[in-house]
Amino acid sequence: MRIKTVLKTIDRLLKTGFEYKMRSEEIRSAEEKLIRFSMMRDFGADASALMIGAEIPEWSDVLKGMERDFQQNLIESPALFLRIAQQFLRTDEEEPFLSLYSYIREFISVCPEKYLENGVFGKFMRSIFGVFAYSKRSGKTNYHDIARLSGYFATTYLYDDIIDDPMYNQTEKDLYARNVFSILESEDVTCPHYSDDPLMAFSEAAFSGIRMILDEERARMVSRSYLAIARATYIGSQWAPSDTLTGVELYSIATIKAAYTRIIPAILAGYTIDDVFLSFCMRAGLIYQLTDDLRDITDDLHNLTITPFTYYYLNQTDPKIHPISLFLAAISRISDENLLAIPDARRLWIMRLTHSIRQLTLKNKGNNTQGFLLDMKFPMNCCLKELELIAACSDLIVDIEAEAAKAFSDCAVMLRCGCSNASVYGH
Repeated sequence: MRIKTVLKTIDRLLKTGFEYKMRSEEIRSAEEKLIRFSMMRDFGADASALMIGAEIPEWSDVLKGMERDFQQNLIESPALFLRIAQQFLRTDEEEPFLSLYSYIREFISVCPEKYLENGVFGKFMRSIFGVFAYSKRSGKTNYHDIARLSGYFATTYLYDDIIDDPMYNQTEKDLYARNVFSILESEDVTCPHYSDDPLMAFSEAAFSGIRMILDEERARMVSRSYLAIARATYIGSQWAPSDTLTGVELYSIATIKAAYTRIIPAILAGYTIDDVFLSFCMRAGLIYQLTDDLRDITDDLHNLTITPFTYYYLNQTDPKIHPISLFLAAISRISDENLLAIPDARRLWIMRLTHSIRQLTLKNKGNNTQGFLLDMKFPMNCCLKELELIAACSDLIVDIEAEAAKAFSDCAVMLRCGCSNASVYGH
């Protein structure tokens, strides 16, 4: 630290650029850790082969959605989109990616501007990358189907936004939900019934598009996965702050929703779905969802959304299993049983936790974060103070996925008025 201080002082006097270079290297290191975390979260031990070498910078550039030199967003140019897709997947094919590009622009034209401003397009693009990443890992190269499936999968995320949209009345929402469930459960999807509303119909067509492309076995697996998420979402939406819930109820809902959002793209991409993969998805899903819930607790409290953290914040009874205790136990379990090929798995998970606390601190606008954590009944030990200090000092950490989501959302809003209404994929 003393050497760094001396060098910084010399740098300011002589303007050698050392401090800027050092900070750039530290930021890059933090970015790489977050990229490695994303790979570990999605692929488990299989990600160890992806975590070394030149692919980390590639992932960083793709997830950010822009070229570092030109700062050009990849959805502004079909040529740039095509070049990045070909480079990332090591292929010379063109048609699947140009068709996907058209579908992406159609998604922007169909979505209300408020949806784009709220970040739905960030989830959309991240979901597309997820399907391609699984296809790359599984060695599946039928990019014509993979491209279509990735777009359809990303579009299905509109379901939650539509169900939560106050602009639709309950009758419209009920009819929409019945249409989606009918598509998922029907034996024949050749003549599905779509809603009159264009946005609802667009998302319904995505569900049926997935069913039409997949073989019978994988279509059934995907349908069951979506239905599991829908049931978990419905159950969670019925909870009230005054309800008394068991640990199994609280944590199983969080686990199912997060796990199946990784299982579905793996199925779509032809990835091998075995007991080892499912075990990892369930454990990783819980851990990741808990860090998300911690980061978003202020929003969830405002909306009275029940998560493990808001439940223990609002509930007057002492919890038997605190979310942070379960989080730490789950990290130990998954690291010892699922992630032995990744020596620093624990550090990557803890980094995600401290980053979530930092985001909570920023949302809390400088208020006493430690006091807020105590209100959430965090276990009283030295770990509490350490977490707060680490999170407060982690200003170098850049959340790649959050930055990517913001960049994509900003670009989508900018392009919204210039999008063509031309139909693609038969919509």
